[in-house]
Amino acid sequence: MKHAALLALVLVGGCKFSPLMNRITVGEEPFAVVVGEGPDGRTDLFAVSAGGGLVTQLTFTVPIEIGPRLTRDGGVLAFIRMRDTLATTPHEVVVMNLVSGGERSLPLPADAGQAAQVGWSDDETTLYVRTDRGVWAVPAPPAAPDARAVAVGDAAADTALTLWLGTPRFARAVRCDSAICAITARGDTARLTPTGHDPLRWGTDSVAWFDGDVLMIRSLGPGSPRRMTWSQPPKHPRDGAYAKGVKPATTP
Repeated sequence: MKHAALLALVLVGGCKFSPLMNRITVGEEPFAVVVGEGPDGRTDLFAVSAGGGLVTQLTFTVPIEIGPRLTRDGGVLAFIRMRDTLATTPHEVVVMNLVSGGERSLPLPADAGQAAQVGWSDDETTLYVRTDRGVWAVPAPPAAPDARAVAVGDAAADTALTLWLGTPRFARAVRCDSAICAITARGDTARLTPTGHDPLRWGTDSVAWFDGDVLMIRSLGPGSPRRMTWSQPPKHPRDGAYAKGVKPATTP
């Protein structure tokens, strides 16, 4: 029921069909969303099936979109939108329903600061927003977006805004110099790759990252990384998010 309510967010100036129609089965198929530059040179969001293939452009706006974060089944995407990269330009927190294409802006208080990162709570009823002045919790649609300040060290907020790996979570992925490392709760550190940037959780048992313009994926266990085979990717892909989808119920 919570997820059904989340998908019922109000349409605001968007299309009334899935922007991924005939490309990705939203809510069932695993896929990723990444930031990149399209043919027009503008910074937009792009989607690709977890198995690779043709990349689909999600947004076609003049403003810049960054920081995508998907709900687990991929039905809803949260991100940050801004007119330009000037320090004084307002940053807007947006949620997009990938089933309908509808969008809703989630306003923050005037003194909240500039939004820099978003992350979903475990039950996906709250979107946490890190700004340059602190962390805020905003109820997810269709609830009223009444933002509240979050205390430093709040466990739910820290979990939502940290890149945790594995199920159950056992380590967080961080950039360490030019490499990417996994750090456990005890502080043990393991290097996942000697080069790379913008790591992202890839399902329950894998991690992905960008190495230049290439998306690499590897198991958290033994094995070598594999390269995503995709066509028509954006320029400078980066800053991605993954949704595992939900297998459709089968009838006996």
